[in-house]
Amino acid sequence: MKINIIGGGAMGIALSYFLGERNDVSLIVRKGTATQYRNVEAIYKGKRARVKADVREEIEDADLSIIAVKSYDLGDVLQGDLRGDVIFIQNGLSHLKIRKRGIRKFYAVTTIAARTVERGVSEITGMGYFRIGGEGTLDLSFLRESGINAEWAEDIVQELYRKAGINAVINPITSIFRVKNKTVMEDENLMRIAFAAVEELDALFRKLGYYLELEENVKETCRVTGENTSSMLQDLIAGRRTEIDAITGEILALADEVNVNMPVNSFLYNAIKFLERNHR
Repeated sequence: MKINIIGGGAMGIALSYFLGERNDVSLIVRKGTATQYRNVEAIYKGKRARVKADVREEIEDADLSIIAVKSYDLGDVLQGDLRGDVIFIQNGLSHLKIRKRGIRKFYAVTTIAARTVERGVSEITGMGYFRIGGEGTLDLSFLRESGINAEWAEDIVQELYRKAGINAVINPITSIFRVKNKTVMEDENLMRIAFAAVEELDALFRKLGYYLELEENVKETCRVTGENTSSMLQDLIAGRRTEIDAITGEILALADEVNVNMPVNSFLYNAIKFLERNHR
């Protein structure tokens, strides 16, 4: 199977590592950077291995494309020659608004965790589910045969809302207070902030017709990924833009549409925007 994996970050390399063993994979990176990916490698279960993928800067014809860039880079990707089946794997909700002719859209929600060690090298720090849903159906055997725990989601919007809700709690709190994920549930004060944010999120999603059990989801995520540094905190430490607009920004926009007041989540959003501007 010919697969384009668009995005040379931690997740793009991690997916290339798994899928490259049984498929013809092209890793599409930002223009002008291909020479920096001469040795694409993944570290998994303590072992470092070469990733079997051709590094390219242009999108090619393929059976499937997986877009693994940050949400704010989607606009640049969509200007390219993208056609056919496309899986979007972004944090937040902004990619639900995408409209592009000639593609069949699918969305993925995953608990696979990866971090960038250096340019072209990704460490896979955790494996979990990879839930997909979207327009029509998609044969997931190519994922399962590559060692990815792929599941079909009948209501992918619900899955996206749940993941966005979890991220809207854990990512900003860990980023503002510079702590690992587990501390959100271990520290009494941070736990109170988290549960206040959850209460607002549950009220919003209930009004939209979704009952997500976010408190238990947040607790479980903090437990399972306790030693992880959230992607948002990694971005702030590196002086990069975060995905707060795609996550909490989109949630606050939904809240405005249905007249749900969210002061705690608004505070978390504005705090992260301040930290972004001041590179702290």
